[in-house]
Amino acid sequence: MAGNGEASASGMPPGGPYFLEHEWCIWEHRSPEKNSKSYEDNMAKLCEVATIEDFWRAFNNIPKPSTIFFDGRTRKRFKDRSIESFSLFKKNIKPEWEDASNRTGAEWFCRKTFSAQQLDEFWHNLVLGMIGETIDPADEICGARVVDKSTAQRQMYRLELWFKRKDQGVADDLLSRMQTSLGPAIKSCKWEFRPH
Repeated sequence: MAGNGEASASGMPPGGPYFLEHEWCIWEHRSPEKNSKSYEDNMAKLCEVATIEDFWRAFNNIPKPSTIFFDGRTRKRFKDRSIESFSLFKKNIKPEWEDASNRTGAEWFCRKTFSAQQLDEFWHNLVLGMIGETIDPADEICGARVVDKSTAQRQMYRLELWFKRKDQGVADDLLSRMQTSLGPAIKSCKWEFRPH
């Protein structure tokens, strides 16, 4: 057992739980079923996380995007659904443009064919940059999504970072911080700005 400020076996100092600055929700977005009437019908909140421990318990038990998105041959299907995207949004903000926090905001998105390893790594780093508050020093971010935009002919994925205001200075700062969090390999990705 760790003591005197030493790290525990998990690598964290003893004494948690360790609360995040914001609470977050992880969502999955399912492929539309024949009887679904709206985008919201296909959203499902998987969990809410308030601490580092909550986050890792959840994140380590949710499939990586590459394991369920189209891989050039097939899109995986769970017993009752297939998944088109995952989202991580601050608690009380839904991952939809119509939400009051998103309605007057915007997003950066990158649409590209990534290798499975890159896709998972970029999503992982984006999520950690958000919950660790390294991308957003001023509470501008609403959330992020990783989306499977593949067709039968080719693999294509989209990373999205959603924020509250269309302010170009804020947007440029978030883009720079996000690119730093994602690492040098993201330089090959062209980011586009889209107001909601």
